[in-house]
Amino acid sequence: MYRIFDHHTADIGLEVSGNTLEELFTAAALGWKHLVLEDSPTAPKEKKTVLLTAPDLNDLLVQWLSELNYLLNAHFWVLDSIEQISIQKANGTYTLNATITGEPLDSDRHYIYFEIKAVTYHQLNIEKKGGKFRTRIIFDI
Repeated sequence: MYRIFDHHTADIGLEVSGNTLEELFTAAALGWKHLVLEDSPTAPKEKKTVLLTAPDLNDLLVQWLSELNYLLNAHFWVLDSIEQISIQKANGTYTLNATITGEPLDSDRHYIYFEIKAVTYHQLNIEKKGGKFRTRIIFDI
């Protein structure tokens, strides 16, 4: 689950939650997609694999959303869905392995609502409360 909130005129944020880390990271990605593309229709025409490592969960989440933003801004590729995602911890390092679907950006069908410049660490703190993982994510727009 995600909820959009306005933070500042140059920022926008999401509050995300999930029963598992995978649900939290999926909700964050879908929230990011909604901020960027609003209701633009997307299709699962292509698959991509994303493999990331980080020393902590906050850094992993920033890397994950930054990778999706990079695919859009550098490769003109839009996310449709997260087909599979797993997050593991071994030897003090977190690893995210995901298969995502999407398609090339089509200016006739895809409208970029917010251009996200960066995913920030401001107020980012993944916590587990009441059996759910929760955090806030602030984006520089």
